[in-house]
Amino acid sequence: MSHESHTDDADRRTDSTTTRSATERAADRSQAMPDVGRRAVLHALGLGAAITVGSGVGAADHDEPHPPRIDSHYGYATPDADAVPERLAPDHTVELHVGDPVPQEHGLLFHFEPPGLAVEPGDIVQFSVTTPDHTITAYHPAHGYQRRVPADVPPFSSPVVSVGGAWLYRFEKEGLYDLFCAPHHILGMAMRIVVGELPDDDVPVYEDTFKGSEGPPPLLAPFSKQFLEHELERFSAGNEDCEWVWLTPQEVLATDALDPAAIQADDGTVSFDEVVDDIDRIPGGHSHE
Repeated sequence: MSHESHTDDADRRTDSTTTRSATERAADRSQAMPDVGRRAVLHALGLGAAITVGSGVGAADHDEPHPPRIDSHYGYATPDADAVPERLAPDHTVELHVGDPVPQEHGLLFHFEPPGLAVEPGDIVQFSVTTPDHTITAYHPAHGYQRRVPADVPPFSSPVVSVGGAWLYRFEKEGLYDLFCAPHHILGMAMRIVVGELPDDDVPVYEDTFKGSEGPPPLLAPFSKQFLEHELERFSAGNEDCEWVWLTPQEVLATDALDPAAIQADDGTVSFDEVVDDIDRIPGGHSHE
């Protein structure tokens, strides 16, 4: 055997040992994780979701000489919202925004526009990003959240999409889909899509039920104002009697404006202004620069 062969074998053994060691260390860290409450705080801060979902692992390489397609898990991402391939022309467009509250004593209003949308099975929705930096992510146990999409729907998500980019997804299965932006979930950035006909007697229980579970793995519901204030007070000295000044995803999804019947009425869209009108503690709506 040549000297080069011995060297290659040694390198492979070294790489394998390094990989096993890293894996073992990761397992040790996982077993040493603190209680569910502290994990909830990490999720509330958006750390886990932003890192995992926003890694861009599933983003397509659009330079490949293959026809572009929409993946059931990762959709189709592009850095240029105006360069979507013709064969993926969307049926609907949702924009991702941030607005100033009126009056100014409330936090910035991160939101989808529209936050309520009705589509037909098989329709393609394009999510166009106008402010940095967002994801479009399904509430799904694989993402650490209460399931708020139909059964058998995969845990789909975009990578983090920067300004000027877009992400497309084809909604195949009828039902109710609640989505959020991972980096801004804690700030109330959530929306709802109704796919197909959804009679009143067929609305899923999660539409107005916000329940997590201790797991394993622990699953979180869309955050409420009370939950976020409790977490701030629990882990941050001096934050007693604090008030959460931003929107919360539970507030948004629980509005009458995003009732499935309201979304399906008229032209099948509900504006963010209509959602804000249903949230008493943020009077006056919002404005964009």
